Amino acid sequence: MYNIAIAGAGAMGGRIGTQIKEAGYNVTLIDYWDEHIKKINDDGLEIKTETSTYNVSITAKKPSEVNEQYDLLIILTKAMDASAMINALYDRDAIKASTAILTMMNGLGHDERFAEVVPKSQIFLAVTMWTAGLRGPGQLLLEGSGTIELQRADGEADYRTEEINNIFNKAGLNSVISDNVFISIWSKATLNSVLNPLCTILDKRIGELGAYDRARDMIQPLIEEIVAVANARNVDIKTDDMVHKIEAAYPESTQGLHYPSMHQDLHKGRLTEIDFLNGQIAKYGKDLNISTPLNTMLTHQVHELELDYV
Repeated sequence: MYNIAIAGAGAMGGRIGTQIKEAGYNVTLIDYWDEHIKKINDDGLEIKTETSTYNVSITAKKPSEVNEQYDLLIILTKAMDASAMINALYDRDAIKASTAILTMMNGLGHDERFAEVVPKSQIFLAVTMWTAGLRGPGQLLLEGSGTIELQRADGEADYRTEEINNIFNKAGLNSVISDNVFISIWSKATLNSVLNPLCTILDKRIGELGAYDRARDMIQPLIEEIVAVANARNVDIKTDDMVHKIEAAYPESTQGLHYPSMHQDLHKGRLTEIDFLNGQIAKYGKDLNISTPLNTMLTHQVHELELDYV
């Protein structure tokens, strides 16, 4: 039987894992949160949707408890925890030469960091528009619909790409195989690199940020920096498209009432993913001799806030 592990059993990991499990696959959730793991193993994951509440029986383990190998390993930890997780599972011999390692985490550069542990031919990248909420240990809130777009990180054709896509679609995750997933990854990273740090620093919801009548003047120079770096890395995104994508998030009917995840992390006393968004863009810019003063400044400002909250 195809053996699948979800490393990082938070809101999104729980959603992806339980939907794949319900589609009939053998799935293990891997996480470090003892209370969460115990609750899942004792009672299953409690799923609350718009119309019902039910439990899904699924196995959960800590990395140190893993004693099997996986055909597909999906990494859905926080970005700053991903390298430690993949190294822990590599040390436990959970990763074999044919294991497909897929990430759909936010941020940039995950393929480069994973390639320090496994060959790039084993690394797959995905971007998702699904959402999920974690209500407490062993408790998920699943609302709305979404999509997944995926590709092997080096762009090469691979039978495993088709296998993963089929698994996702059997699980109702609305997956497609991309011919350039980096465009979607950088588009989402641009959105997150604007809304996340600005809402966090200014302590505003997305709609409140957009209500400022000079908001476009504020965000456009930042977007221009990001687009310059992306284009230099042969990723074809455009400033005007990114401005419109971000402005589409302002209305209450879309994301306007919400605080971005970085704001939520900071105010819950957790480190943010700033180094994998604006910080990674600044690093790429330095390597390419492209000036990124706004991304660099936002990175420092969020780290300054972390000193007060974390």
